[in-house]
Amino acid sequence: MITFEKGEQIVKIVRRHYLVIIPMIITLMVVALAPLVLFLFITSGFIPLDESVIKIIERFFLEWKVFGYSLWLLLLWVIFFIEWTDYYLDLWIITNRRIVDVEQKGFFHREITSFRFEQIQDITVETHGLIETFFKFGTLQIQTAGHSRDIIIRDARYPEEARSLILRLSEKSRAIPNQ
Repeated sequence: MITFEKGEQIVKIVRRHYLVIIPMIITLMVVALAPLVLFLFITSGFIPLDESVIKIIERFFLEWKVFGYSLWLLLLWVIFFIEWTDYYLDLWIITNRRIVDVEQKGFFHREITSFRFEQIQDITVETHGLIETFFKFGTLQIQTAGHSRDIIIRDARYPEEARSLILRLSEKSRAIPNQ
């Protein structure tokens, strides 16, 4: 749970770009349709199989198709839910005093790191390729004093805007002592 100090206000929430999850969704949709396509391919006669083998395959699929396909779709739904949870709950909360980094690492494992603007030493924005440049997303990385690792959010929406905002708030916090 994140607790905020008295007078602390949320300025911006930085999340990953929605385009990052689309390939996973498309992959899951293709994988969801794969058993149906495989069944149609086998029973269409394209592969020369003996009639008795085709009848055994058809009987097996007819007896177990609803149950097995339902289990298959349930498994894919669970995979989607795990990926969506990780996608949706990874975020940065930028307040007027600090940055809170929330990183979801599984259903029941979350790391929350917060640091004040005075600790920021360097902010780096990386965009690679045409898609990241065109849709304005990339990696936002902050190096801080006192933390053993860098604070990174990959595929962040509008990372340049977030960087400018953080620099502006950092300069403001250094200008006002004992905030």
